[in-house]
Amino acid sequence: MRLIQESHDYARGGTQKDEYSEAEVLEVPCPLCASDQRERVFTEHKSVGVSRCVACGLLYTSPRIRAPEEVYWGDAERYYEEARLIFEGKRPHHRDPNYLEELRLIRQYQPSGRLLDVGCNMGMLLRHAVRMGWEAVGVEPSPSLSQLARERLGLTVHNCFLHELPSTHDARYDIVTMSDVFEHICEPREFLREVARLLAPEGIVYVKVPNARWNLFKQRMLALRGRRPAQGLWDSYEHVVHYTDATLRGMLESCGFQVVQLTFGKPIQTPAWHEYVGHYFQYPTPWVLDWKRMLGRAGFYWMAWPQRFLLRGAIGGFAPNIVAVARRKP
Repeated sequence: MRLIQESHDYARGGTQKDEYSEAEVLEVPCPLCASDQRERVFTEHKSVGVSRCVACGLLYTSPRIRAPEEVYWGDAERYYEEARLIFEGKRPHHRDPNYLEELRLIRQYQPSGRLLDVGCNMGMLLRHAVRMGWEAVGVEPSPSLSQLARERLGLTVHNCFLHELPSTHDARYDIVTMSDVFEHICEPREFLREVARLLAPEGIVYVKVPNARWNLFKQRMLALRGRRPAQGLWDSYEHVVHYTDATLRGMLESCGFQVVQLTFGKPIQTPAWHEYVGHYFQYPTPWVLDWKRMLGRAGFYWMAWPQRFLLRGAIGGFAPNIVAVARRKP
């Protein structure tokens, strides 16, 4: 029997809240074209809105909370409890299959060299990159998360924002990875200029973001069933831009990058421990505790491939995410 029903009604390491007041949010212009003309698509967490830019079609969070990057500036001890069995080598991380899939794709373009993992969190992807032979380091603005990556996993992680890396890092990296990070960036164009500064001339950028069309699909399906979740559908307390394949390509190309591959990866099978014990743990739950959602995620992922064929190459609403590999334009 499930004990916890609401998506955030459990112990977690971050500082996110179920609701935000109007004083805690602010309206912002489109991060792609800077237009102030938008239409509301969804509202969650009471005052946080998902909007569509009327001018360019980008989906982004407005009004958004004032400092979304600080959501992950929580207590290190609580984060440690979430991942303790992983740090101790007793359990895999629930995203390990996803991380390995991502690194295998990256290896097709850059099998060796220096890798910078941006927004590396506790270093869970980074640790695999090191094991696979890359000279890999991370950058993570959260003091608590970067501390855990260094102390518990022995990784090299710079505790700062990307633009704070000094000029000694310029043109240093053969690979810059942003796995489930770019959707958190409030000023993506300025951010990509910093990525270009750090990237070696023949280097690649790897970007993986949630698929906004998948969220729209879930929203419509719930509406047809007469349901409307109060929170959590868009993760808008932390996700400030919601990309489709078209808008992700447009963002990268507008900042001087050429997309060499646009695809999608397997779904993240999020643990369901919190629904039973009131605490979120980062290692996988047994499939019997969450088999319906696990099968549903996997089923839609496989249906996304014929859907893409029918859409003549576009990534539709069945795909859980969007993956882009890009280089700087010649």
